[in-house]
Amino acid sequence: EALRISSYVLFYILTIQLLSRQELLRKTVKIVAGLATAIALLAILQKFTSPNLIYWFRVAPESSSPVGPWLYRNHYAGFMELLFPIVLALFFYYRPRVNRKNSWRQKVVSTLSSHGSNQYFFLGLGAILIISSIFIGLSRGGIISATLALFFFLVLLSKKSSHRGKIAPLILVGTLLLAITWFGWDPIMERFNATTDASGAINEGRLLVWKDCLPYIKDFFVTGSGFGTFIHTFPQYSNQPPATIYDHAHNDYIELLTDGGLIGFVLAAWFVLTVIVHGWRKIALRRDLYAILLGIGALTGIVSILLHSVTDFNMHNGANGLYFFFLCGLLISAGNTRLHFRTRPTLLKPAGGHRKYLLPVAGLLLFSMVLLLHGGGFLAASSYDKISSIYLNRHLSEEKLQQVRRAVIKANTYDPLEGLYPATLGSVEYYLQQADRALFQYSSAARLDPMNGIYLQNIGLFLADTSPEQSKILLADAYARALHRDKLVLTWAGWLLQTGERQEAVAVMRKGAGDYLNLVSSYFSLFTGYSFSREEIADILPESTASWIRVGKFMEKRGDLIESGYYRSHALEYLDREKIIKPWYFGQLYGFYRRLNQEDKAIAVLRQAIERLPNYAPFHVYLGNYYKKEGIDYRAREEYEQALLLEPGNEKVGNKLKQLEYRGQGMLR
Repeated sequence: EALRISSYVLFYILTIQLLSRQELLRKTVKIVAGLATAIALLAILQKFTSPNLIYWFRVAPESSSPVGPWLYRNHYAGFMELLFPIVLALFFYYRPRVNRKNSWRQKVVSTLSSHGSNQYFFLGLGAILIISSIFIGLSRGGIISATLALFFFLVLLSKKSSHRGKIAPLILVGTLLLAITWFGWDPIMERFNATTDASGAINEGRLLVWKDCLPYIKDFFVTGSGFGTFIHTFPQYSNQPPATIYDHAHNDYIELLTDGGLIGFVLAAWFVLTVIVHGWRKIALRRDLYAILLGIGALTGIVSILLHSVTDFNMHNGANGLYFFFLCGLLISAGNTRLHFRTRPTLLKPAGGHRKYLLPVAGLLLFSMVLLLHGGGFLAASSYDKISSIYLNRHLSEEKLQQVRRAVIKANTYDPLEGLYPATLGSVEYYLQQADRALFQYSSAARLDPMNGIYLQNIGLFLADTSPEQSKILLADAYARALHRDKLVLTWAGWLLQTGERQEAVAVMRKGAGDYLNLVSSYFSLFTGYSFSREEIADILPESTASWIRVGKFMEKRGDLIESGYYRSHALEYLDREKIIKPWYFGQLYGFYRRLNQEDKAIAVLRQAIERLPNYAPFHVYLGNYYKKEGIDYRAREEYEQALLLEPGNEKVGNKLKQLEYRGQGMLR
């Protein structure tokens, strides 16, 4: 995070320095406009040519897909919001001058033959491509912010440059509407309709995350929990499903408060407001059209991304963050760089003698810190990789343990801020029967990364014999703080079972299975080793069809067919809780009854399956096979015909129908 933020600051300073010369200012802005246009064209082509995205007109509202070079559509929209106003500013600047008294025909001819008209039309096309790609990307925040930015730009333009006419903005907006209409409005409307549920209530997960952040902000109000710590700290405040990991708050302002506190928020707000106020004052004083339009474009881009940051974390995307600070520098440069001058190229005051050395010294210091931190991390990882494949256990020889110990100590020396190395070293010391050293290393790992549940769990397990009460508290806290809690449940539940706290172990396992449905399979060893009863297992299992089926399969493998049938049959009771009812839910129970030669139960399951999934052809085939075997040919024919309607090209079903016809003809003879 220090590297990210310092990169932004240095990018801003570099922009101010380089764009203080008008030739670099003009050249840079043109290159950026060309880059934005090229990326927008790439994004549109990708959207309509990728095999996975050709289904555009019927795409699910919540489906997310890469847009251009971005994996996340909101970040793509944020990038384009920043650069769209710049392209728009150049579009208006290069507008050909025509005589208003001329006829329409003369105006058109004059426009097409004017010097620079090629740039004008290219920039107009670029503006349409950019904003169209934002709409096609289906980012709700991006669509709203880009639309507001367009009108904000036009309002500022009308105040500063009323003599430029009103036709060009109308043509631009009209062309945009035509472009979006050609691409289709339905997916866009679906995307916005997904914000509310059937009852009209707002169905937006971000609101719940922001609500959970309020106590987080309160606890770290002044200084914040530290930049980059949101992903580790938020789970303790979150009321969302533990399996869902939030690496960001989806609101740059809230995350600035959680990570940087009041101090960080005030400093960031002070910088942005200073840039905006200074930039606007300079624009108001300038008379040069290029400087005015460029300043309006930069200011519009800044305002647009600030609006979008209410619903997303654009500042944590490297490209978007860098270009935001570039626009801040561009706003200052547009207001201060002199396009026509005799003495000084910029209105900005030159830095004093002592300030000239400030930036190089700060840059050198930053480079040294980066080299030390990341270089040390690279060397540490290289040393650790040599022994990472060794499974630590009490049966390893002392020679092998000492080999691991030396490698981990070396890695810890190179990267003393990483908790993995002291945690590993603690396990090595434990197996070398150095209890005091082991506890010290486990504690060091937890101090380096106090939100890492695994490190706390190591201490809790270590203290299990000497301090069971403290051990229990640490194991509970370890689960509460863990980012991936599914990795800790089994160990915690096993410890509770060993200490005789069976009811609490059942409660822990029940919560774990409810949070992570796939965790049930890892419980099988505990079910067997501690002789869990049917009632206890049923109490642990979540109301999930797949979870009950997994236990049924496990029981069948153990040879306990009665228990297997119990769990398999009860699995279907939770179908109404499933978002998607899958055919194998029925198929597993149908196959189980067939293996037990319980035909009546198998057919009952099959009829239930057809009732739930009438368009699944294989179930109709199975039922047809049953009727055919029972000699009820007319019912078999009905089921085969239904299957053939669902799968017209199924030759096997067609052959079955022919066999019924031949059998019917034989009976008639």
